[in-house]
Amino acid sequence: MIQDIKQRVAAINIETVPYILNNKKVTILERKVQLARGNEKLNLLLTYGLELLNAGKTEESIAVLDHVLEIIEDTNVRSKAELLYFIKKQLAIAYMRKAEQDNCIANHNEESCIIPLTRKAQHVVKDGAQQSIVLLKELLALNPNDLESQYLLNIASMTLGQYPENVPEEFRIPESYFSDTAEFPRFTDVAMSLGVDVNMKSGGTCVDDFSGDGYLDIIASSWGFNDQIRYFENDGMGGFTDRTSDSGLEGVTGGLNLRHADFNNDGHLDFIILRGAWLSVFGEIPNSLMRNNGDGTFTDVTKAAGIYSLNPTQTAVWVDINLDGWLDLFVANEWTEAKQSYCELFLNNGDGTFKNIAKDAGITVPGYFKGVASGDINNDLYPDLYLSNYDGPNTLYINTTEETGRPSFKIAGNAGVSNPKLSFPTWFFDYNNDGFEDIFVSGYSSSEILPSEMILRNIKSGSTEYRPLLYQNKGDNTFEEVSLEMNLTEPIATMGCNFGDLDNDGFLDFYLATGDPDFFSIVPNKMYHNLNGESFEDITYSGGFGHIQKGHAIGFGDLDMDGDQDIYAVMGGAVEGDVFRNLLFENPIGNKNNWINIVLEGKKSNRSAIGAKIVITVEEDNQERKIYNTVDSGASFGGNSLMAEIGLGKAAVIKKIEIHWPHSTMPISVFENIAVNQNIKIVEGGKIQKLNLHEVSLKKIPKHQH
Repeated sequence: MIQDIKQRVAAINIETVPYILNNKKVTILERKVQLARGNEKLNLLLTYGLELLNAGKTEESIAVLDHVLEIIEDTNVRSKAELLYFIKKQLAIAYMRKAEQDNCIANHNEESCIIPLTRKAQHVVKDGAQQSIVLLKELLALNPNDLESQYLLNIASMTLGQYPENVPEEFRIPESYFSDTAEFPRFTDVAMSLGVDVNMKSGGTCVDDFSGDGYLDIIASSWGFNDQIRYFENDGMGGFTDRTSDSGLEGVTGGLNLRHADFNNDGHLDFIILRGAWLSVFGEIPNSLMRNNGDGTFTDVTKAAGIYSLNPTQTAVWVDINLDGWLDLFVANEWTEAKQSYCELFLNNGDGTFKNIAKDAGITVPGYFKGVASGDINNDLYPDLYLSNYDGPNTLYINTTEETGRPSFKIAGNAGVSNPKLSFPTWFFDYNNDGFEDIFVSGYSSSEILPSEMILRNIKSGSTEYRPLLYQNKGDNTFEEVSLEMNLTEPIATMGCNFGDLDNDGFLDFYLATGDPDFFSIVPNKMYHNLNGESFEDITYSGGFGHIQKGHAIGFGDLDMDGDQDIYAVMGGAVEGDVFRNLLFENPIGNKNNWINIVLEGKKSNRSAIGAKIVITVEEDNQERKIYNTVDSGASFGGNSLMAEIGLGKAAVIKKIEIHWPHSTMPISVFENIAVNQNIKIVEGGKIQKLNLHEVSLKKIPKHQH
């Protein structure tokens, strides 16, 4: 498989494909520039300068762009003013990227790039930001309505400690936008001190127990064709060990997203690597199904399992379509006129192999799908599917397997969930604990409107276009869009994301990572806190989550077994010069509220218990309430732990745990009067077992040893 992937990548005409293999493009362009003359040479020099920036050769890029600027200033060329403006703008962002490389990367610390910037996060090497500010002010003198330049001027000034006073009032983002509007404990990035701060491009993650010892491990990818998959094993003593080289993953590369589950019911978590996203006909690069051998190693079984295909994708979901106890795999592909890649539904044969039955099951709608999630909208236990389409209406498929007696779906035509524009990541969750699963879906950005412009439109005019959408399940197979009522009013270009319960109040919060590839898109990732299912409050800045580097896959999980969820975030952009260190936000809240961690193991049901519904009944202040949790890995671009980590609020005891197991026989387990604040395991048909997992203190490696 590795050789097959390398051969396919080698066959790509990289000059015609954006984002990829930037250093190779630089080499090709360098030769062309040397041979060219006249206007052809000038055009090539400009392209060369921009590609140098993409390749991370920022100082060389600045030198070339400066040279092109001088030539054009002394030459009578068509649309001269517009061209000069464009080049100065590229120089402004090149200087800003140089500032990031000199400070946030070369002198990285746990507060780097998190706004509002603390003194520790401000730049020590000031030249890059200073030069960027000079150019930005020139640009805004020529075009005061350039929102991207306005936004960058504010950020560049912050890095030097000159915001807000040195930003002209007409261009200034109000200080109130970055203020701590909600009280919430501040989380700290400890990835660097734990050695899990992979410094690569955008990618995926899985946070779960791959070693089988009960403690949560981390797998992270980067989408570059030669970027190594990384596996960090939790040592159960507060540290992580890099097991990449001895796990059989050495040489396994690439992948914009990862999805994990135990597909063969052997008790060991496997994962799939998804490839080819955004590349259309050049995305004919196979995914990789990595089987966990149970001895600390993984084996690529893609071809043996029968899921080898050459379709561009970044999104898939593990789900037991027919509730036969074996997890199936749905892969949502990116359909274009040039590369007509329909979705694939791989039915698990129960012997380690799969068969694609998408067409026979009624999954036929084409789309440029960037997200797919599964959930049970009508509480019949049979999982439904929601497909997020970047280039058209979204589709909700209702599972009709129980009616037809075979794996089948029908489109829910009147569900009311076809938006937003430029649709991207999505998930199912019960945000208001009413027993019906709701749908969250967020849009992205385009070449026409970048995230910085979205933000400033919102600040200046109150525009809520491009906001994420929240569809409340009405219980009759239809939904009501309630984002504005729930205080989700800010436009956010979301790529990776996920949800969890930060403060263990029993209501699910969520984190949105902004991963637009443009260098101007250094906008904050966002965190929202659920207020009793009645609204969401923005805790981005009070909680320390406002990181302005590119954010991608997000995984929630209790990595130190202290009862609250920590967050692993894969960072970095699309091009080779836009790398950044991954983050691990340690949750400081502790046992402010009570909690229960539940590991489910299916017998008739799939071993991972994906799709199992947990209903917990508690009593607080003499009031009984229910908390609903479905076992899965969360959002379409992220990888939460499959351990059900459930907040209980102030409840002193769990009155009842009810588990609806995902099998066609509809088994239910009921347990009463369970102690809070413990880690337990429940095997289908069995009793509660207390897990001997002790709380650990995350070890901090001294920076000079890292």
